[in-house]
Amino acid sequence: MSFDGARLVEAEAHGKHLLIRWDDGRTLYGHLLMTGSWSVGPVSPEPEWKRRVELWMEDGRLTAEMVPLLRVLPTRDEERRIGHLGPDLCGAQPPDLDVVTVRLQHDPDALLAAALLDQRNVAGFGNLYAVELPFVVGVSPFHPIGRVESLDVLVGLGTAVIRTNARLGPQNTTGRRMRDSDHWIYARAGRGCPVCGTRLAGMDERTSPWGRVTTWCPTCQPAPDPTSTRPVDLVRADRLLALHPARREPTWPSRVADRSAQPRQAEPSA
Repeated sequence: MSFDGARLVEAEAHGKHLLIRWDDGRTLYGHLLMTGSWSVGPVSPEPEWKRRVELWMEDGRLTAEMVPLLRVLPTRDEERRIGHLGPDLCGAQPPDLDVVTVRLQHDPDALLAAALLDQRNVAGFGNLYAVELPFVVGVSPFHPIGRVESLDVLVGLGTAVIRTNARLGPQNTTGRRMRDSDHWIYARAGRGCPVCGTRLAGMDERTSPWGRVTTWCPTCQPAPDPTSTRPVDLVRADRLLALHPARREPTWPSRVADRSAQPRQAEPSA
C-alpha cells in the first residue's frame, strides 16, 4: 500500500487507536494493543520485520513498530472502528468527568478494575492505572463500581495523573523520581505494602476476573462487603500523591487539593 502523492492532513489518537488522515479520503488506522509504538524522526534502528509501516516525509519518517493491527479505510468509515469507545482521557481537552463517571456506572455490578479497563466506558485507564488508582484511594479492585462512593473523585484523580504522565513520558503514579516509571504496587505481588506492610496479593491474567495481571493490598483495600458502599479515601489520596505534578491539572478534585495547606502525615515508605 502506497501513499505516494497524498498529503497527510491530520493525525488523531483515541486511546491506543491512531487515525492518520490523508487528503485523498483515506485513513491509515492502527491499534497498539500491548506491543506497538509509533515514532517520528530518523530511520528506526529496529529490524525491518518490526517496522510494519514506514512513511517517508520531507523532514523525517513516521514508523509503526510492532503495531499488530493496521488497516487502510475510507475516512468516512472511521466511526465503524472507534464509535464504540468512551471519552478519551488524553484528548486535546480533558473529558467531561461527569460523562465518564456515568458511563463507568452503567453496569453497577461491574468490578471496579474491570469497569476502568472497559474501553466502551472510557479510553485511557490501562491496566497499570486499574491497579494503582484503586490502591491510591483505598478501594478494592473487586468492589462493585456502583457501590464506590465519590467515584467522580477517583475519575478526576486518574485523569489528572494520566494526562500529566502522557505529557512528561514515564507512567509515574507516586510523584517520586518523575523521570522514572515509579509505582506503588503494580507488579509487586508478594512484597510488603508500602503503606501498611501487609503482604500484597495478586492474580495473573488467567485467574483475574478481568483477564489482566492485578495486585492489591488486603488491608488497605479490604474485600468488598456486598451490603455496603466503600468511600474513596481523599486523605489517603492526598498523602500518596502529595508530590505528583498532576495536582496542577484542572481535573484534580478540589476537595483533595484544598487539603494541600494542611499538615500532612508521614510519607509512606518506598
